[in-house]
Amino acid sequence: MQLKVLSKSFGLLSIFAFLAFAVPGAAKESPSSNLEADLDELLSWFPGVYDNHQQVYRQAVDKVDPELRQRHTNHTFSPLQISGIPGRTLYAQQYQHYDPRDLYRQRIYAFEVDKTEQAIRLTIYTPMEPSRLTDAHLDPAKVADMTAADFILKPGCEVYWKRTEQQFEGYLKKYACSYYSSRYQKRVFLNETLIMRPNALILHDRAVDAQGVLVFGSADKGPTINLKISE
Repeated sequence: MQLKVLSKSFGLLSIFAFLAFAVPGAAKESPSSNLEADLDELLSWFPGVYDNHQQVYRQAVDKVDPELRQRHTNHTFSPLQISGIPGRTLYAQQYQHYDPRDLYRQRIYAFEVDKTEQAIRLTIYTPMEPSRLTDAHLDPAKVADMTAADFILKPGCEVYWKRTEQQFEGYLKKYACSYYSSRYQKRVFLNETLIMRPNALILHDRAVDAQGVLVFGSADKGPTINLKISE
């Protein structure tokens, strides 16, 4: 089992090492301005399977208040091309609660250089029928007939990545990504920061209302620390 391998590969103290550097902006920006080289490097790190089992386990051992514990999440990112979607693309398939059938996100991520922003822009393509993409990383032929017309875009929800000395730091533009939530009966704005390292993906997401009040997200729990468990 991958999770058993993970437990053997990372000592319990490893989670503290990642937490110590989990705040975006902690590292200085790289002096390199070669965005194409940055794109190559980011995409050499990104593909793989990531899991926050170590964090979930550590919080259980430490008897963290259940209200403040992170849920289990697993993330797979794999190269996949869809006709009509520009840039260099990855398929993202994410599940939770240790149940591969409990998928909560399926997307195509398209990466391109953005010279105006001086960053790598990640545009998110959301499928109108997510089930058509399920396990596409295992069988790319199943999506051979899909095109960009099978996806929708949410303008303002692009993620921008910038190279720092030891990692890439990602962010959404503040109050640019929003939607009306029927559950909360209000418009919510997504603010998210991310860190990509060769062996980890650290996510800190939060949704607020127009007054900046937290609606949902991990702001009260800290970042989700997902260690890479396979390439």
